Amino acid sequence: MTAGCSAADGRPTLAAETERLFAGVSTATVASQLLKRGLRDQFITGVAPLEPGCRLVGAAWTMRCIPSREDQDGLWPGSQVVPGLSLFDVVESTPAGAVLVIDARGQSRTATGGDILVERLKARGAKGLVTDGGLRDAAAIGATGLPCYAAGRTANVSRAYLRVADQGVPVGCGDVAVYPGDVLVGDGDGVIVVPRHMADDVAVASAEQEDLEAFLKDKVRAGAPLEGVYPASAETLAEYRRSREGGVR
Repeated sequence: MTAGCSAADGRPTLAAETERLFAGVSTATVASQLLKRGLRDQFITGVAPLEPGCRLVGAAWTMRCIPSREDQDGLWPGSQVVPGLSLFDVVESTPAGAVLVIDARGQSRTATGGDILVERLKARGAKGLVTDGGLRDAAAIGATGLPCYAAGRTANVSRAYLRVADQGVPVGCGDVAVYPGDVLVGDGDGVIVVPRHMADDVAVASAEQEDLEAFLKDKVRAGAPLEGVYPASAETLAEYRRSREGGVR
């Protein structure tokens, strides 16, 4: 099974082994592996976890916003919102196992969700929320336990600045292109996007890199100089392989 969109309904899916491997690696390691494959800037700009210690892995379900307009979004006194796709609709469409990724045009001054919507995402089995906009009710969101990453905290409502335009389409979040089914990996540094067709391979390579780097850190802690250790020389790599074969690590 590979990461991506299922043939049955087009909803994002993620292989269990790929999810397990990504859950144990850092975004920095994933970035290194993506760079080796020619992708140099997949880390979402300006987005941070609302709660320390966050870990996030899941396939993307996307939402795209456009700027709000007074005649469409009830911003004139006494006017009504013109019906259309809403954030509520998107939450109710987010599949179990997915991460809702919101293209909020970098509008951190306005909220793209609050605690009740996050509670609903969690109840639907979502893996998390990533937005380059703001979130409200940050403390209450933290209490839900659902990993949430945002560009800021705010009390402003979304329709003051944004209108939901589409869901399930390619979006830009924090200057990174995100396609439905791409894999989101998040840690304390932020969130990185892995193209779905690379996800299984990158997950395996990232886990192998972390294992090697743990070996190298042990050598540095023991007093070894950086030269020949980091990056690892042929001799150090041979020592690492022997340690694996001997069951030391």
